Amino acid sequence: MVIAFLALTVMLGNWGLTDSSEARYAQIGKEMFVNNDYINPTLLGIKHLHKPPVTYYITAFSYQIFGVNEFAARFFMQLALVLQILLVFKIALLLYKNEKLAFTAALIYFSLPITVIAVRTLTTDAYLTTFILAAIFSWLKYKEDQKYYLLYLFYFFLGLIFETKGPVGFVVPLTFVITHKIINKEKIELSIHQFLGFLLFLLVSASWYIAAIQNNEGLFDYFFNNQLVERVAENKFKRGKPFYYYILLMPLIGLPWLFYLLFYFKKNLKTIFNEKKNDFILLITFLVLFVILSISTSKLILYVLPLYFVIAIFSAKYISECSEKTIKILKNIYIILISTITFSLFILSFFNFELRVNHYFAVLVLVIFAIVNWFLNKKIANSNYLKPAYFGVVFIISIMMSANYLFKDNELKINSVKPLAAFIEQQGNPNSEVMVYNYLLPSLSFYLDKEITTINHGRYTTQREVQFETNNLWKKHLINYFDTEDRARILNMDVEKPTYLIKRKKDVFPDTLQVFANKLKNKKDFETFELYY
Repeated sequence: MVIAFLALTVMLGNWGLTDSSEARYAQIGKEMFVNNDYINPTLLGIKHLHKPPVTYYITAFSYQIFGVNEFAARFFMQLALVLQILLVFKIALLLYKNEKLAFTAALIYFSLPITVIAVRTLTTDAYLTTFILAAIFSWLKYKEDQKYYLLYLFYFFLGLIFETKGPVGFVVPLTFVITHKIINKEKIELSIHQFLGFLLFLLVSASWYIAAIQNNEGLFDYFFNNQLVERVAENKFKRGKPFYYYILLMPLIGLPWLFYLLFYFKKNLKTIFNEKKNDFILLITFLVLFVILSISTSKLILYVLPLYFVIAIFSAKYISECSEKTIKILKNIYIILISTITFSLFILSFFNFELRVNHYFAVLVLVIFAIVNWFLNKKIANSNYLKPAYFGVVFIISIMMSANYLFKDNELKINSVKPLAAFIEQQGNPNSEVMVYNYLLPSLSFYLDKEITTINHGRYTTQREVQFETNNLWKKHLINYFDTEDRARILNMDVEKPTYLIKRKKDVFPDTLQVFANKLKNKKDFETFELYY
């Protein structure tokens, strides 16, 4: 856990916030921290009530400790992953009573690409998965020890799940609990502690919703219709993907362990369904969430993150049954992967490709991982099924170290506009007007520490929901290009005042904005963006 924590946090603030999701969460947390308003989250000065606030709260708290910066925005996600590693170990240990198997599952979980992807950019998914695993562990531990504080923890974490992502987060822990009870023929437990635990859940899960609904008329209907029904049934947020989306995607973000899972099922599927024990419970939990996510029209890569603890456990079971020859093959696969990553970084550093690579760092990475590979290969016997899992950890750390410097030296290519913001700051015009055409760039406000103006010309992210605003102050920094008065406002702007207009290269200015852009004397390219000033 210490090694994982250090690997995750070293150079964590090296690269700029990426748009749009990470920058959006980071900016909302910043506005919450600055405004000291924990009931009404805002984004660029407009209420942003799409999601429950736990991620914003954690981010604002981190700013209180570390200051407003990229490291602070990402820090607690790294801690969340370390806790997930521990929880996977504890859950596997409770289910199978085998410490070596549980430790292997924990190593495999950390080595999965998706678990690290989830904590390198700020989103809700890492926190949600931590609370899901904590709820499952608390319930399993309660079943074993019958200590009531564990039951209360179970309900508490269910409440946090709801305050992080809403009701969809319940699917994994409740499917696990219900399947566990049915398979083991357990009676429904009715006691004062269950009743009090449920009250605790209601208190935690409903607290912000009640406060927010009291502060914003019509918010209940918005939550139910816009954020629950339409998110599942309609492509409201432009995240519509075909049913088979996750079937194609999950192997790529679970390499190579997902293939071991298939081998395990090929060998044991009949036994799993006949015996109906812990393997069956995990499989049903996996399948229920997978089907629900596949049916839903809203699909993002990290939505399947809560499924990967099941993959880690099954993969550990698979390699625990492997022959020495197979273990050696699995180990060699990882050595090839690690060597490919580190050597490719080394080669890239000598050439002037589009990606900039620090030569000295590339050499350092190559040397370090050559030594680590040699050491592990010599010290761990091929008969020890932990060996591929250890190499899996080395594999994921090699990716993280390589990515840290690649991101730092290629910020514009990873969709971070930090260099653009730095250029505007260097001009030394704190009272300037900064406008963005038809694209939401909260990271600009984050870095410039000022309000920016968004010009909405139909792109769905710039169509802000203003029905909960109590005054018209929001209109100052949100221009509707389809409104005649707003278009006139653009043309009448004083260009003698320092003014910056940003658009994506692939977008084309409409006539009014082209006339306005022509008034600005300078233009500078930033990879995918153009800056007029």
